[in-house]
Amino acid sequence: MAMLAKPLLSFTRRGLPGLLLLALGLLLGLSLGRHSSWAVEAKPLVYPLALLLAVVGCNLVGSYVHQRSLHTMKKELLASGLLVVSLWLGSVAR
Repeated sequence: MAMLAKPLLSFTRRGLPGLLLLALGLLLGLSLGRHSSWAVEAKPLVYPLALLLAVVGCNLVGSYVHQRSLHTMKKELLASGLLVVSLWLGSVAR
């Protein structure tokens, strides 16, 4: 029984929140299209949040699938942060 509890705990701590954050980020990002009902002033503020939610969700799901600790994911988290910053800067430059 103890062997079954560890993956379930890991899924509830990383897998499920990761999937929820990923879905929330994607839905938020897709809802910010040109013909959306969002205020024009809010779109530049919400877009980086959507990117951040989606990337953090991907990292959590990845750490659940490959079963590695968050401490050993420093390079992956840094690369993901740089990805979010570059995507945000690309949207600001438009």
